[in-house]
Amino acid sequence: MKYFWLFLGMVFLGGCLTRTYTIEKPRVDLDIKGNQGYLTGTPQPAKKKKDLGSTRKISVVEVEFGSHQGKELKKKEGMISPESFSLDEEIEGIEEVDEVETAAYKESAEKTYKYYTVQKNDTLQKISRKFYGTTKKWKMLYEKNKDTLKSPDKVYPGMKIIIPMERGD
Repeated sequence: MKYFWLFLGMVFLGGCLTRTYTIEKPRVDLDIKGNQGYLTGTPQPAKKKKDLGSTRKISVVEVEFGSHQGKELKKKEGMISPESFSLDEEIEGIEEVDEVETAAYKESAEKTYKYYTVQKNDTLQKISRKFYGTTKKWKMLYEKNKDTLKSPDKVYPGMKIIIPMERGD
């Protein structure tokens, strides 16, 4: 039976990340406060306490199910490592950046808007995926169209909404 549980544990925890460690915390249960449950009268004489110490040790076991490969960066061929360059090094050919170039860059980063007519079964997430390639920008679409949309859930076919676009798109 012992081997069965060991085998079962290995099967279920085989692909898991397991961490164990010990924490030492102060004991708060040693402080005697309040009337200790007595409303009237006197409490019984105090019993001799065991020598418990002022701290307690807690063993913690953490188990993470699923893959944990996404947390670690995998080196791919052609990736630039941080060791290959330094911020202190000068870049050849660049001496100084003009204010005019910076202003021109800011102007090119200004947003323009497109109008989009909502189709059947469209949601803000689907519209976001269609224009930006991700569903995570639906909140921005809702913020830009608050005057048109009563709620992010109430998007109906035929509505015209504003889609902020970066220049060059």
